[in-house]
Amino acid sequence: NSKTHYQRSLIICDSVHVQWWKRPSGVAAVCLGLLCVLLLAGTIGLSVYYGDIGHQLQSSYNILTKEIDQLQTCYNNLTKERDQLQTSYNNLTKERDQLQTSYNNLTKERDQLQSSYNNLTKERDQLQSSYNNLTKDRDQLQTERDFLSGRSTNLKQTCPEGWQKFESSWYFLSTETKTWKESREDCLERGADLVIINSDKEQEFLFKLKKRVWIGLTDSVTEATWRWVDGTPLTTPRYWSPNQPDNGDGNPEYGEEDYVQIRNNESPLEAWYDISCGIKLNWICEKSL
Repeated sequence: NSKTHYQRSLIICDSVHVQWWKRPSGVAAVCLGLLCVLLLAGTIGLSVYYGDIGHQLQSSYNILTKEIDQLQTCYNNLTKERDQLQTSYNNLTKERDQLQTSYNNLTKERDQLQSSYNNLTKERDQLQSSYNNLTKDRDQLQTERDFLSGRSTNLKQTCPEGWQKFESSWYFLSTETKTWKESREDCLERGADLVIINSDKEQEFLFKLKKRVWIGLTDSVTEATWRWVDGTPLTTPRYWSPNQPDNGDGNPEYGEEDYVQIRNNESPLEAWYDISCGIKLNWICEKSL
């Protein structure tokens, strides 16, 4: 039954299909017209729709273009500002480096000046100390000068007869003759001692007295070690006659020659002779002012 019903349905459909194609052309024209109207309406609708879309897109495009131009302008301005800032940064960096160099140089100069200041301060302190010492020495010397000046005045006023002054000492030339030891005893009794010679001027002064005289020089303690009567060794000046001292030149007749005389028949600065103690001569005593 089902198969029969299916076959019957197919026959009906085929019959209807055949009949539709066999209708008059007016129906087809109507359908075609409706279809064209629908197509036109759709086309118009689409045109209007896409026109609005295009207008919106153009408007958006224009806005975006304007924004792009504005952004480009901002970008250009920012780029320009960046370049200016970079230039300013470079200039500031250069100035900073120059200032750093100047600072370093000034720091170095300051350290050098500080070192110089410290050295000058040290030198000033040393000079101040030297000045203070010199001032103290000057004051002491002035005190000593005043003391010696007063003493000299007193000595000039109380100088005994027979004495004569030369530089800073008084000298006594005896009028009699004695041995060296006796001559020294006489000087000691007078508050003096046999003369000690310290300079060429003093030697020439004594030489001009025109006497053969004892002086206060002997090697009686240690042979060939000559000492003055105050115990100081003979250094310089020395006024020996040529080939003197000779200690008697080994001749027993002269004995030990341990004492010194000035002979006034020689050159002033070559007038010392060593002779023995037993010979009697004039003598010269000396005492300081």
